[in-house]
Amino acid sequence: MADTKDCTQRVIITNGIVVSGGTEKKADILVENGRIVKTKANLLLGSLLRRAESELLDAEGCYVFPGFIDAFTRLGTEAFIPGETEPVCSPDNFESGTKAAIAGGTTSIINCAVQKKGQSLQDALDEQHASALNKSSCNYGFHIAVTSLGTAVQANEEKAVENKEDKEETDTQKDVQKAKQKKEQSPSPAEALKEQMTKTVMRGVSSYAVYMTGENIQLSDHEIFEILNAAKEHKALICCHCENADMVKHFIEEQLENRKKRPSSHPVSRPPAVEAEAISRFLALAQMADIPVYILNVTAKQSLEQIKLAKKRGQNFFGGTCPHYLLLTDSSYRKGGFAGARFICNPPLRKKPDLKALQKELMRCKADGTPGTKDNAYIDLICSNHAVFDFAEQEKAAKKNFSKVAPGISGAQYRAALIFTAAHVGTEDESEKKELAPGFRLTPAQFSALMSENPAKIFGLYPGRGSLNKGAAADITVWDPSFSTVINDNNNLHRGGYTPYEGIKIKGRAKYVLLNGKPCVKDGRVIEEHQGSYLFRKTGYPAFKQKE
Repeated sequence: MADTKDCTQRVIITNGIVVSGGTEKKADILVENGRIVKTKANLLLGSLLRRAESELLDAEGCYVFPGFIDAFTRLGTEAFIPGETEPVCSPDNFESGTKAAIAGGTTSIINCAVQKKGQSLQDALDEQHASALNKSSCNYGFHIAVTSLGTAVQANEEKAVENKEDKEETDTQKDVQKAKQKKEQSPSPAEALKEQMTKTVMRGVSSYAVYMTGENIQLSDHEIFEILNAAKEHKALICCHCENADMVKHFIEEQLENRKKRPSSHPVSRPPAVEAEAISRFLALAQMADIPVYILNVTAKQSLEQIKLAKKRGQNFFGGTCPHYLLLTDSSYRKGGFAGARFICNPPLRKKPDLKALQKELMRCKADGTPGTKDNAYIDLICSNHAVFDFAEQEKAAKKNFSKVAPGISGAQYRAALIFTAAHVGTEDESEKKELAPGFRLTPAQFSALMSENPAKIFGLYPGRGSLNKGAAADITVWDPSFSTVINDNNNLHRGGYTPYEGIKIKGRAKYVLLNGKPCVKDGRVIEEHQGSYLFRKTGYPAFKQKE
């Protein structure tokens, strides 16, 4: 599939403050055929004045950013609940979720395709392509969550062998021997995984996900180590959700035995140490495999301490966090009735000292630096980890106990606005005392790095995306910092019926969003849907280049 769609129209963005590559400058941008042709002050002077066919977008008073990239979403996800026979399915799909994303300034997402039982990695990828094709309103790529080292073919062959052995008294010995020989000649699970990675890397997948906890998706340390070794051959990136599964199970059982079943017990069942220990263990596995990795959802001060230790010993790796871990605390779980169920996510929301530690770390981000290095921040990007479930069903499940609630929080639509507001991007205004995050400050260049440039560099999209350089794809977000509104459930474009940020005042919105050179959003309203293209991503990200 093509990386961009042809776009014959010419667009000129005028009078904006262009933020890219760690710099800010007043300039215009000329876009032709879906690509950035020129970034220069006063482009309209001279011969361009006669080009009446150009569409002019006035960005006076606005920032012009590379289109925001949401590096981890879970649209259309399924949650398997211990003790339940059927998974809980998200009502939010590519059509609704990507419309919400692009309205908020996001031009590209990387969605997690979970390998289901009996599927190969190719099957999981095919299923995701079918879900997104002609439905996505922003560009999209895929992580594949590896849940089994074997393949569907292997599973079928082994089952056939077992059936033959069970019927040995009626089948000929020759048939049984032939089946056994076929089994012996089949590739091992690790070899099969390498073969599948080869095929999916050739189809533009440069990253894979593993989970250290979770019903039907959890892997052992040995399995994760095999996956790391397979990824190393392709210079592919392994993303890991880090929590100690055994201790999570122990603490959940402990809470339920003590009849503590409400949502307020959720953070108690997954304390920071559960996350920090798993991060330490995953980084040790990565060190033994000698491969850079990516840590999903860094949420706690204790986790940052483990990351710091690994950086000190010279490891190169990446880490990300989400708006809810920067702005919401575990007090949300104590809301009246079972309303706290809408905040259940894994890992859970943390306490104020954890939020402050994460915010302080983000302020160390070097806007023109290389993500993953020890001289840069220990958190390299802010994604949404967007996963939405029906709140009525969540509330119903919470009445049984907190562990029955499908975990997930929305964020694709308001990710940029929440961080822009909380970090007072581009302003030193101290007049508003009711801040989302007192003392949290980012420059426009830092904001751009965390929301667009670093994700592009880490996940194989740079410099074609995450950049406003000549030749880059014209995925561009023109951001109006003067706009303000209050988040309301009625304004959600995703499906699920709620947002955890309801009632929060935000500043800034996407005045214009260009996708592959085509204006798709004006004044926060989506005017062109289903324009997204598949992103063929390349392996060999910055941390690998440092090792060579």
